[in-house]
Amino acid sequence: MDVITVINERASVRGFKKKPVPRELIEQLLDAARKAPSASNQQPWNFVVVKGEIKEKLADDILSAHRKLSKHYDPSKGKTIPRLYMDRTKKLLIGIRPYLKKMDKQVVPFIEEGSCVFYGAPVLIVVTLDKSHPKSKLVDMGCAVENIVLAAQEKGLGTCIIALILMFEKLIREHLAIPDSMDIVVGIALGYPDGELPVNAFRAPKEELSEMTRWMGFK
Repeated sequence: MDVITVINERASVRGFKKKPVPRELIEQLLDAARKAPSASNQQPWNFVVVKGEIKEKLADDILSAHRKLSKHYDPSKGKTIPRLYMDRTKKLLIGIRPYLKKMDKQVVPFIEEGSCVFYGAPVLIVVTLDKSHPKSKLVDMGCAVENIVLAAQEKGLGTCIIALILMFEKLIREHLAIPDSMDIVVGIALGYPDGELPVNAFRAPKEELSEMTRWMGFK
């Protein structure tokens, strides 16, 4: 499968089969990640790969902590993110609603609680970055994460990049022995997609290229 086809076919998976993912296959994904480009070849990424009882206990504790909160996850970061970008999030929430309705699910609880339990994925990859690095290194991290996601797609696996769990950073550190010297960048749910779930047929809408690109010096 060529890379453009993989990019076009990839979508976030929000429901997984219980089928285990072989370690050898996960290693292939991480091997793709470590070959990502990075400034000055510093390769700043680190990965914690979790499955089984450790993952289940972490998911249970995050879900429990989330249910005790009096507020929802706020993708607007206290309304500091411009409306232009929040409107794109609204399109996502509106678009996914009919698919969740078929499952008798409400959008916000499904997204929030599903994120807390990694949408039932058999594997969670936690991506970390040493705090000594500047913020520009997040570009390198994104390259590595994208390589994982695209390699997974090519191998018949599904992924969902999850940031909501960063609300519970302390729990993640405790469960996975992540030192304070490391920033937790994001989590990646990984597994075989459950094709029978309507939500996995959803494709998030993408803005047109003209909305985000300026061409200079071209005719």
